[in-house]
Amino acid sequence: MSRSGEFSWIETHLAPLAGEGAFALKDDAALLPLEADKRVVITQDAIMEGVHFLSDDPLDTVAQKAIRVNVSDIIAKGAKPTAWSMALGVPDAWEDADMERFAKGLAADQETYGLTLTGGDTYRSPGGLCVAITLFGSVDEDGYKSRSGAFEGNLIYVSGTIGKSAVGLRVATGALQVEASAAGDHLGAYRIPQPPFGLQDAIAQFATASMDVSDGLVGDCRKLCAASQVTAQIECDDIPLSPPVRGLLTRGERLWPTILGGGDDYQVLCTVEKGNATAFEKAALDAGHTVTRIGSCGALSEDETKQGVSITRSGVPIQLERESFSHF
Repeated sequence: MSRSGEFSWIETHLAPLAGEGAFALKDDAALLPLEADKRVVITQDAIMEGVHFLSDDPLDTVAQKAIRVNVSDIIAKGAKPTAWSMALGVPDAWEDADMERFAKGLAADQETYGLTLTGGDTYRSPGGLCVAITLFGSVDEDGYKSRSGAFEGNLIYVSGTIGKSAVGLRVATGALQVEASAAGDHLGAYRIPQPPFGLQDAIAQFATASMDVSDGLVGDCRKLCAASQVTAQIECDDIPLSPPVRGLLTRGERLWPTILGGGDDYQVLCTVEKGNATAFEKAALDAGHTVTRIGSCGALSEDETKQGVSITRSGVPIQLERESFSHF
């Protein structure tokens, strides 16, 4: 096994990603400036080989996914991504070429999202590749949007499309067969999520509550309802689907459980006051994104013990055996 070692890897592949205040990754911490009238938003998500990505996924796409699952959280809070740190668990089998390809993906997304690397840690991981990223964002003092601000009568929106990545995972594992010409499209959605970068200002201005869709639309909607003490009504016919996924449904594939509970969308799920709906939709379009109304929030009854999410398709109630992805 040819490996140049931890410190050489850091110097060669990671230090070039470090910005001002990171001391070329030669110190134990970083020093970042704070803008006036801004707050720092911090999130952390980790992805683990065999749990969040497949062992044969290209390493540059794994790196991009690790960044993007965190970027989606920052966007959903109404914030702008600014900086990141990483704890990287390196498999025993890795060689210089593996690190080079992984760092290539990091560099690409750092440029895409305007980020700077502040530091982190590397360690041996005999159980497989593990990437834990802490991402920092910047938001106006009154711009942060939590899960807990929704109330009765709010409209429920999602950005982009839902279900394509979860369908892509089924294609990647061979559980779903598609035409060869379409396979790359499905796999691309699974391997490299497309969080709605640029939508954060519209979220900060118009959302009453917001979070990203990572574990599954219905399960994540239930989390938002629990935090806000409301109920939700979602109509499947209103959920935005990509043309490839809609085509699979047309040919008879039973994909609604995957679409609603598969996760890995990394789009924004948010609530908006009815009076702001048109302005929110226009602001999203002006930022280069689409947002779609999929339902509305209701009041929690006095005797209700948990926050309900009711799902209908063409007005007919449906039930799901699994509402979200489980990490355990």
